Amino acid sequence: MRYVDVQISRETKPISEKGFGLPLLLATSKELEYKEYTGIEDVAADFDESTKEYKLLSRMFGQTLRPAEIAVHGFAYTNDATKLTSTMNDLIKTHNDFYYVVCTEQGDEAITALAEWTNTQDKIYGATTGNVELAETLRGLYDNAFIVVHDQPETYVAEGLIGVCAPKKIGAYTWTFKNVQGVPAAKYDNTMINRIHEANASTYINEAGILINSKGVATSGEYIDVIQATHYLKARIAESVFRLLALRDKVPGTDTGIGLVVAEVEGVLASTVENTTNGEGIIARDDAGNPMYTITFPRRKDIPKNTLAQRILPNIQWTATIAGAFEKVQIRGVLTV
Repeated sequence: MRYVDVQISRETKPISEKGFGLPLLLATSKELEYKEYTGIEDVAADFDESTKEYKLLSRMFGQTLRPAEIAVHGFAYTNDATKLTSTMNDLIKTHNDFYYVVCTEQGDEAITALAEWTNTQDKIYGATTGNVELAETLRGLYDNAFIVVHDQPETYVAEGLIGVCAPKKIGAYTWTFKNVQGVPAAKYDNTMINRIHEANASTYINEAGILINSKGVATSGEYIDVIQATHYLKARIAESVFRLLALRDKVPGTDTGIGLVVAEVEGVLASTVENTTNGEGIIARDDAGNPMYTITFPRRKDIPKNTLAQRILPNIQWTATIAGAFEKVQIRGVLTV
């Protein structure tokens, strides 16, 4: 954002407003101006049931909890991956309120190009592939992209996962264990599943009779929900502080003005603290139930005069402990007589 610079670094390794709940399908069978659909019955007016677009959107809209809307933008693809990214660059000039990105193209070059593009945005890209070697190639590269490997990639399990998760509040869920209705388990043995996990990808498995997504990580190895938390906090803090700057006659260049800005930052952080009733929330609480975040800021007397003259408020910094989640449990027991 032009007037509010928010940067968040993550030290975490070993929502659903429109914009954070809106997926975009980049369709590749024909030209189609940006359009938002509210159900699969609307899709049939633009895409025949035999098309990849219809099948992919059917998977996303076919979940019990599904997105309220899915945006679609289309062009005629000719196996030139650079056209995918140039189309996206053109699109965000006029329509940039979507958060998730999916595409009908499942080739290695297309997936790689869109993963690289999405990593320059505060968005999440999901793709299904039948090629575990692609996942191995992308391992460690991208925070904002995740790969699901399936022996039937046309089932669009990654895209279905986005359909399942997009309506949920950021900070209230992880991507592991999620069921995607209509998708069969991949026909992989444990060796293959382990290989997929080592590549920072996931697959779709039958565990104790339940069909689930096996892992919820981006290709970088970071958990997808942590990436989302970073995007969410960055956007909400920037928006909140900008509203303060734009709607008041002025924010004074005094300790009072500094306090006004800090209050906006703290308001956003406080709104994402773990709910003690249901565990939802991005930021954790300590043993006493206190939110685990701190904010530091300068006093006016500590700000260089040249910086004050430029009307810049520097060095507001915060640190928060992310709540995270448990996804594996170790239990040891002893029976005696």
